[in-house]
Amino acid sequence: MMKTNRAILDEFGEKLINKCFDPAYGNLASLKLKENPPLIFEEYSSLFKKLDEKDFKTLQNYLRESLGGMLFNVLRLFEEEEKLKLFYEEDGKQLNLVGISEDLKSEPIIENGWIERFSDELKNE
Repeated sequence: MMKTNRAILDEFGEKLINKCFDPAYGNLASLKLKENPPLIFEEYSSLFKKLDEKDFKTLQNYLRESLGGMLFNVLRLFEEEEKLKLFYEEDGKQLNLVGISEDLKSEPIIENGWIERFSDELKNE
C-alpha cells in the first residue's frame, strides 16, 4: 500500500531540506567558526569572522530567505512547465508531486513548512 500524499510530500520535503538547504545554510556558520577554512572559502571566512553577532544573524536570515526563494523557484518550474515532471515512485506506481500538493512551490517556505520542520541546521541555532 502506498503512503498517504502528505507522507510522500513530507518524505520529499525532508530529503530536499536535509540534502539541499541544510548543507548550503550550514556552510555560513561553519565558515565563521573554522580556524583554517578551505582555501577557496578563506576570503568569505575572514569576512564572516569580522561581523558582530547582530550582523551575522542578519546575514543568516538573508541566506535562509534566499535559499527558500531558490527552492520556491525550482519547484515552481515543475508547476509551470508542462514538460518537466517530478515523480515519487513506490511499488511500480508513480505520483506526480505537483498533483498531490495544493502548492508545491510553497511547501518549503510556508509557516510550519519543510524548512521550519525539517532543517537540522535551524534546530541547532
